[in-house]
Amino acid sequence: MADPVMAETKAAGTPVWPAVFYLVLVGLILGFTILVRTAGATVVALELKRDADAIVYDRHGVELGRFHLEPNMLPVTLEQMSPILVDAILIALDSDYLDPEKTETWPLLVSALDGSFSSVTPSITQLYVRLQNGVPRTRMDALREVSSVIRLERAQPKEATFEEYLSRVPLGRNSYGVEAASLAWYGRRSSKLTISQAAHLASLISNGAAPGTDEADRDDVLLALNKAGLITDGELAAQQQVTLAGLLNPIEAASPKNQMVSGIGLRVPLQKIYRNLLDSYGRDAVLRGDIEAISTIDFDLQTRVAGVVRDAMSKTAIQEAAVVVFDDRNQIRAAYGSEDRLFDRDLAQDRTASDLFGVEHRSELFSWPDEITVVQLGEYHSVFARNGRRYETAILLETRDRSGETVDRFSHDFSELVDTTTALRLTQQLDDFLFTNQTAGLTDGEIPVKGKLGIDSEQRMAWFGGASSRFTVSLWITAQFDSTSSEKENNANNLFLEREAQWLTRKIFGEAHKEM
Repeated sequence: MADPVMAETKAAGTPVWPAVFYLVLVGLILGFTILVRTAGATVVALELKRDADAIVYDRHGVELGRFHLEPNMLPVTLEQMSPILVDAILIALDSDYLDPEKTETWPLLVSALDGSFSSVTPSITQLYVRLQNGVPRTRMDALREVSSVIRLERAQPKEATFEEYLSRVPLGRNSYGVEAASLAWYGRRSSKLTISQAAHLASLISNGAAPGTDEADRDDVLLALNKAGLITDGELAAQQQVTLAGLLNPIEAASPKNQMVSGIGLRVPLQKIYRNLLDSYGRDAVLRGDIEAISTIDFDLQTRVAGVVRDAMSKTAIQEAAVVVFDDRNQIRAAYGSEDRLFDRDLAQDRTASDLFGVEHRSELFSWPDEITVVQLGEYHSVFARNGRRYETAILLETRDRSGETVDRFSHDFSELVDTTTALRLTQQLDDFLFTNQTAGLTDGEIPVKGKLGIDSEQRMAWFGGASSRFTVSLWITAQFDSTSSEKENNANNLFLEREAQWLTRKIFGEAHKEM
């Protein structure tokens, strides 16, 4: 009979690590199961939004124009793609991806747990998930990615994931998806690609579209296609002879294709809005139409100002004209030029700032800009009229997303350029104008304005800058006269310029005050 004390001692010495290992393993499996059911509870499903335009509205909700560079996202099915393109992409990324017997769950989990996920070639499902979540940076991010991959592959066939991925992957030249990329790079649809073009596009996908101009990358895909028996030796040799210069469309200068209300001079304001949107939200948001803008422009006023200027040019010797209307917070309500370039003309090139603004210029007061355009002419007259306050010139009021939710509202800050006393003294140096306009909607039809009207007889130019209680108007015009050396005719030409500049100013102030 065994000694009971000895038996107890042997039992006490039995190793416990198998039990601990078992419990840890069960815990890991349970934990991973919970992670799969929670971290990846929402199946990754990227909304394949078709191309939309970034729309610009006026301050009252009237559509002014749309921005679009190119058809940059065009969802397409596998059946609509060239078969050689599908083969080339699978060869470049994962030739066995569509094999129903192939599963990658355990290797994915191991790479997430041991930290090697950053060096492991991702599956196509992972690449699809990363379009939304980005590349994982930590083990927890990697585990969440594995969870999403598992749930996604349970939720839909791999063919569906592959198809959706090929409709969203960024491929350079502002294109997303193989259909848009085919048009951007080769000028043809994905169903019409040659073998060499398909191989090049597949290399763009495998290289992350950066930079996508190396023939060696294209040739690597061609060799892989040949090795897999998907193209013949003759086809391989022929396609390797095709240079990228003969394969690709030339890169065109990226400039917005505007669909806009025509005939009322909106191109320059829309180009300024376009640049502001790019600076604030990036190229992708504008290209995809994820943003829309509410501008400071008043469509009705813009239309009326354009009509006034066109009417004057059609009936008189006025050759060029540029007009800007600001409200009392320097928000641009209208901007019309007979030519786009006129907004950039430096009016100070042949004359002094004091000539242009009609007030004394002392450096201890403030510094004039080196160049003075029609916009800056109005900005400084606004300073004089607003007690020395300089409001930041604005052309955007608000931006919204596609659902109509506000993204940003723009407050228009001001700074004190000169003190109130100095501003009053400068304003008193300006001329007084009393513009009468029966359509102004005022009780007596009179609009008092402080401003400066100038004439340059040599350049055959007139300009005006001035402000009422509510608006600031700046403009300049040139006229076409017959060459003459007669003093009498020169005087007559100057009188014409003065008369027409005053007429335009009166009409524009009247139109601006009409809605008050």
